[in-house]
Amino acid sequence: MMYTNPLARNWTCSSTIDPAILPFHKTLPNYGPTPLHPLPQIARELGVANVLVKDESHRFGLPAYKILGASWAVYRTVAEELCIPATASLADVRKAAQDKGYEYYTATDGNWGRAVARMASMLGAKAHVYVPKVMLESTKNKIAHEGAEVIVVDGDYDDAVMEAEKVSKEKPGFFITDMAWEWYTKIPQWVVDGYSTLMVEIDEQTRSIAGRGPDLIVCPVGCGSLAQAAIAHFKHASPSAAVLTVEPETAACVMASLENGCITPITTGDTTMCGLCCGTPAFIAWPYLRDGIDVHVTITDEEAKVAENTLREMGVHIGPCGAATLAGLRKACREGKEEIYLDHNSVIVLLGTEAPRGAALDMA
Repeated sequence: MMYTNPLARNWTCSSTIDPAILPFHKTLPNYGPTPLHPLPQIARELGVANVLVKDESHRFGLPAYKILGASWAVYRTVAEELCIPATASLADVRKAAQDKGYEYYTATDGNWGRAVARMASMLGAKAHVYVPKVMLESTKNKIAHEGAEVIVVDGDYDDAVMEAEKVSKEKPGFFITDMAWEWYTKIPQWVVDGYSTLMVEIDEQTRSIAGRGPDLIVCPVGCGSLAQAAIAHFKHASPSAAVLTVEPETAACVMASLENGCITPITTGDTTMCGLCCGTPAFIAWPYLRDGIDVHVTITDEEAKVAENTLREMGVHIGPCGAATLAGLRKACREGKEEIYLDHNSVIVLLGTEAPRGAALDMA
């Protein structure tokens, strides 16, 4: 399925990014911009100047981009609780928090939980990570390896989120997630803000490779936080980049919401793109998705697998959630390149959000 919003072409976002975020990320162990790989074969296939994939398979030694949002959100949560300026060092925040006994509660399908657990460990705190019953034992072990307690919920990801939120109210600690509701927006917004580092890197790298910024950003969508960050950044000024978003056919909550004009929860089905298996768009992301998405498509697991294999043959090892962007781009181009404003001069960036699932599980 494909949805188009012609009004998004001229829509701009007024959001501003906290200038402390990138300097904060640069202080974390193993910081470095992740690669932006050219895909000349795909560019020729689609008849455009450049197709580039942002490879988030080794961000801070973890197999996904989510540590960018988790680190900033956990840090800001503690800093605000202790009335510490957002420019304070991580070491200073850890020192101030060490006797407070802070604990963190979150839910995950894998990568997000590892990221929160890693950041909690950096602050000398404990993370409690709630996971859906279908999660592989090896994935749970990797989360536990970060020092977290792993609690299995008899339900799906959305059930795990609700259980983590409920328990966090019953015990002292912080509920940390990128999922937002009307009553819970500040921390999810910090998560989104943390993803701005990825977008700043893309700007710099694209200019180095192609001589200018991207014309099209292709982003996978779960609850919509990463897409919100991409829209906020690349539609901040005119001329803006077009935004193409992609989600699984079996977890198409964004498609349902776009078609209905309001947040529309759905019941999700199985998908290999488990990081995108969300049943409800985030409350704070929704206005950005509604107004800023130019084109949105849904894809099958098979289409994601073909794209993952294509990337692997080109030497780029990205998991199904990240490979979904290539599958979605191909589908959108089959429907009509004019819908996403492409021509032979276009520069396209795909957000390759995670390592292959097997590789992710093998990572320390």
